[in-house]
Amino acid sequence: MEEQMTEREKEGRIRLQEKKPRVYAKIMKQAQMIKEKKSVAFIQLEYDYRCNFRCEHCSIEAFKKPGRGHRKLTVADVKNIADQADAMDLTSMCISGGEPTIFPELKDLVEAIDPKRFSVSMDTHGWFLTEEKIKWLVDIGLDRIHLSIDGLEADHDEFRRKEGSWQRCIDALPLCKKHGLGVIVNIVVTKSDLKSGALVRHLEYLKQFNVYSSLFYAKPIGGFKESKDEVLNTEDHNYLDKLTEIYNAGTRHSLVNGYFFKCFTFKKQFSITGYGDVMPCPWIPITFGNLFEEKLETIVSRGLEMEWFSYDYLQECLCGNSDSFFYRHIMPQADEIAKKDGYPVDWRKINWYREQAKLNPRKEDK
Repeated sequence: MEEQMTEREKEGRIRLQEKKPRVYAKIMKQAQMIKEKKSVAFIQLEYDYRCNFRCEHCSIEAFKKPGRGHRKLTVADVKNIADQADAMDLTSMCISGGEPTIFPELKDLVEAIDPKRFSVSMDTHGWFLTEEKIKWLVDIGLDRIHLSIDGLEADHDEFRRKEGSWQRCIDALPLCKKHGLGVIVNIVVTKSDLKSGALVRHLEYLKQFNVYSSLFYAKPIGGFKESKDEVLNTEDHNYLDKLTEIYNAGTRHSLVNGYFFKCFTFKKQFSITGYGDVMPCPWIPITFGNLFEEKLETIVSRGLEMEWFSYDYLQECLCGNSDSFFYRHIMPQADEIAKKDGYPVDWRKINWYREQAKLNPRKEDK
């Protein structure tokens, strides 16, 4: 695996070895964990859904109301989740929402996770990333931000429904570099972005900052639920893969630390809602268990036993490819069940078509 890592990934490991030996020690176990078909996921923790933006594509609208009467997570709950994740040798937690920079307990959340035992990151729209705020984030132990920049100025501000938001993100990039805060630029890619050439123009512009961009396929959930015509298909995914050979960017089809996961679900990523539900990813609104009722390892193991999310099969992005069987036959079930139950829906209520998931077994040479 290590021989196939990118220079960016190798440099990241060197930094971890120097600054976070406990995290590095866990990372060095991951090759064996993958052989044993254990999760090496980063955890996206949707701690709170408060946000001062109302972005066009936002997925959190589906999760703002608690499902099945569960209470909201507290900082103490996050400490318990992090303890369980550490015992599973997981290495990375991302504080998400909502907009974490407006969470009054953000410092307490970072302390509860504990930067000595995890790489700690944060999703942000960047509105509040002044130099003072960036320095503070570094001081409290944050390693990296995932900064949403969805095009050049006019496109981004329209998509985010906030005039001036693009410029604040751009102004933050050199400040993050100055103060040692890592940055990954998150870009939501729609069909319109590809047809108009906007994505290529955006990636060309970002080259000057030497930042890595993560290309996210648009998904029809939350505020974007009625925008199914903007969801990419297999041809579009293949085109994005070609762009990653040209630009400093990656998709869910890219090698990650030398391993080919394809769809990350439970293997390389899972999501925890603000009410303790554990989902395969932030955009598959199906819960495999709740942390107020079961242990994290029990829930993640259950997810990995599902053929759609197993190491045994290579899946395309399940919820962000309009050609996929999962998108056409399983996601609509979740939407229908949610009309009565709300999101996320119980995994036991889904007809999983498990034999269909077995059509693309992983080959050893992958």
